[in-house]
Amino acid sequence: MVTRSASDGLLGREPAGQRLPLAVARLPCGAMANLERWARSAAGRAAALFAVIAGAYVVGAELAWHHFSSGLAFGYPPSGVDVAALLLIARRRWPVVIAAIVVSEVGVDLQHHLTLAVALAAALANAMEPVAGASFVRRFCAGRRPDLATRLGLWRFVLGAAVLGPVVGGLVGASVSWASEGGWWPGLVLQWWAGDGIAVLVIGGPLLLWAQRRALVSSRWAELVLVVLLTAGLSVVAFRLGEPSSLLLLPILAWAAFRLHDLGVVLAGAVFAVVANYMTAAGYGEFAHLGLSSPASVAVTQAYIALVVLVGWVLAQEVSGRMSAVRDRDSARLERATAEARREAAELGAVLADAATVSSVGDQVSAAVRARLDAAQVVISVLAADGRRFEPLAGGDAAAPAAVTSAEWTVDSGAPGPRAVRDRAAVYHGDLKASGAGIGSMAALPLLTEVGALGYLGVWWAGPYEATAAEREYLRSVAETTSRALERARLRQAERREHARVETLADLTRLLAAALTPEAIGEVVADCLCEAVGGADALCLGVISQDGLRLVWITTAGDAGEAREQVPDLPMDAPAAATDAARTGNPVIVRTPAEYEQRYPGPDVPAILAHGSSWLTWPLWAGTAPVGAIGLTWRHPQQFEPGQLAFVAAVADLVAQALVRARVYADEHAIAAVLQRAIMPAAAAVIPGLEIGASYRQAGTTQQIGGDWYDAMALPGQRAYLAVGDVVGHGLTAAEDMTQLRNAGRTLAIAGYQPASILAELARVTDWATSGKFATAAAAIIEPDVSLVTYATAGHPPILIRRAKTGAVEIPPPAEGPALCLPGGQDCPRYAQGQTGFDVGDIMLMYTDGLIERRGEDLEEGITRVAERLQAWQPGTPLGRLCDELIASLAAEPQLDDMCVLAVSRPGPGRAPGEVP
Repeated sequence: MVTRSASDGLLGREPAGQRLPLAVARLPCGAMANLERWARSAAGRAAALFAVIAGAYVVGAELAWHHFSSGLAFGYPPSGVDVAALLLIARRRWPVVIAAIVVSEVGVDLQHHLTLAVALAAALANAMEPVAGASFVRRFCAGRRPDLATRLGLWRFVLGAAVLGPVVGGLVGASVSWASEGGWWPGLVLQWWAGDGIAVLVIGGPLLLWAQRRALVSSRWAELVLVVLLTAGLSVVAFRLGEPSSLLLLPILAWAAFRLHDLGVVLAGAVFAVVANYMTAAGYGEFAHLGLSSPASVAVTQAYIALVVLVGWVLAQEVSGRMSAVRDRDSARLERATAEARREAAELGAVLADAATVSSVGDQVSAAVRARLDAAQVVISVLAADGRRFEPLAGGDAAAPAAVTSAEWTVDSGAPGPRAVRDRAAVYHGDLKASGAGIGSMAALPLLTEVGALGYLGVWWAGPYEATAAEREYLRSVAETTSRALERARLRQAERREHARVETLADLTRLLAAALTPEAIGEVVADCLCEAVGGADALCLGVISQDGLRLVWITTAGDAGEAREQVPDLPMDAPAAATDAARTGNPVIVRTPAEYEQRYPGPDVPAILAHGSSWLTWPLWAGTAPVGAIGLTWRHPQQFEPGQLAFVAAVADLVAQALVRARVYADEHAIAAVLQRAIMPAAAAVIPGLEIGASYRQAGTTQQIGGDWYDAMALPGQRAYLAVGDVVGHGLTAAEDMTQLRNAGRTLAIAGYQPASILAELARVTDWATSGKFATAAAAIIEPDVSLVTYATAGHPPILIRRAKTGAVEIPPPAEGPALCLPGGQDCPRYAQGQTGFDVGDIMLMYTDGLIERRGEDLEEGITRVAERLQAWQPGTPLGRLCDELIASLAAEPQLDDMCVLAVSRPGPGRAPGEVP
């Protein structure tokens, strides 16, 4: 027989990161980089495919030439390798494989002293056979690879690759052998066809299955190796002893069929084929003693091998089909149980939908899970405000061994519940081996939302217990349902809390307006504030003395009484939270006792720490003048959410104004200073995630207050309220009207009104609560987390936005309405509302008409000047400087109207609001 060489059929797919040989690795870095780039190119991949195919072909052909000195080759390894290679690669790469076959075949044949003509003819036969076989198979399979896991795919592969392809090669190859060496041509065709067909079956089949079963190979490679070794050993023993080999192979084939499926069976058949051919050619086994010639023995052996492989293959497919049916049945049963678990969890979710408090959610979930899983205890624990401890929400009243549950209350402990929260994954222990503690098994599932972890759901059983897949799905669904229900309940509680705060602000406004002394103001604050601010345990209110040297306490409530007795008043230069806030105008937020002791060391610290764990001290400022400070203390650690801070800031504004009115009630200039506070709020300190800049300048050189104002305030839900307005006229009347509108706007914003609705309600306020003069205003609500700003204007100049991406300044789509007034009892006007994006780095500018008005000039020209200055502004410079320079550069000479400018931006990552790069 004319010999041919083989490849492994899986080539041409070298990983991009495959290491180069050591000799190549020693090349200079530049040369090595060029070589790596070439290896990744199409030419490099083609060269690698050619080299591997050619190398494998030469090895296979040489084995066929020197087949154990018998002169007869069992099968022909290159036949199986070549057809597998063509079926595994794209058709466009077939020429590379064909070229490797031709070059290798010619080289091997010339090495064995065949003529060039014979070598070329043999190369033609060797190339035509895999091409024909692969083409037939792809045609049978509609252009795809055969699925050898199915009966139809197997027979298509056998017919095309193991029958028709070798027939084509046999016709050409036998003709070449007959023309060069003579012999019986039909016998040569049969020998060629049989040898190549069996090689395709036992070599090409495993190669294709190997590519199809990569997951099985990687997970059970040790069993594959063991099957190969046992098959080889038992086959040798059977042939040497003359025993029927099939009896010894059947257990191995059965094992391979059940554990390794068709790949294991075909690999065992391939190993048996090699051993059977070797032993038959060497004179061993039942076929070597049939009295037939050696070619006949090999042919019978080949037929026997083919039968064993095909029968085993079909057996493996049948076993796989039965096992798949069992798996499908089990999967369907599991799916039904899982669907039932999800349904029960959904029913629990429907019950929880109306839960008003987090405690009611916890109680209902604990009872439902305990009944469903027959658990000894079900506990729901939530993260405390400090984010480091867990607090029992439900189930804590059940009898629980302290040795097991005490470790559950710290987030950094190794207990199952905290570990589930940290890892964001369920934790199951089927056997805790803690029978002495009365707990044998447990499950802990994290309660997660989009904003983070809320806590965990803990389930304990008295003895060892392995939760089924359906029960785990039930617990997972219940954990999701509980998380959503807790979040809804928290939002409902937050809404009720915000509504109560709005009512408190309204009551404070009314009560403080009637309070004419600092003591009366203190009583109002002590009665209204502690509960509304989140259950504060102590309150103290202090004012700066007339000489500005001391902070004098005028009111204390709760645990603050003892501290007041020990320290009746404080020097303004003393290290304390209250004096610090009053001096700087910045709120002091202290979340832990250790932080307080570090910031304000002193002899009074032990007494202060004995009554609190968190402190919030807010400055009382009127305009630019400090008035005092208001301090709140909690026994339990607090996180101080934005809504809580915004509420305290609003209260501080009201209290500061009331204190100034009380102190200089008869002094008109002092009253003007209090009202001036309305247009100079300390907003930046309470709006996280935003940088705020503002500037205000009165008309002329007098100290007469005007009616222009701006406002900036943090709202619940990480939002911010911004407003600019202008009441017609000057003096105290205009300032009073302005204050009414500003405070009303803040209250409406806290209550959740949108800009258009705020302006509509302010129109009513203008009609009923002011002197009756009209006003203009612009209002906006920024939502930084979704990069949106919602706005509306009432007879006011348009908002300007400078885009960070382009540097261009644009006027967002108009959202306009009439000025704030209701002449003649008309119905409240409707105001349009707009919305636009507000990305990181964008600057939004709001202003009053004093910035753009000039005699004999259209307002559009003034707006254009402002837009040009805003576009030329250097990004990163503090916005307060921008507002000051706009007023300084654009003020008309003489200045006939008040000028007010408010700018807001979202700082980029890594930069604090107001930080200069």
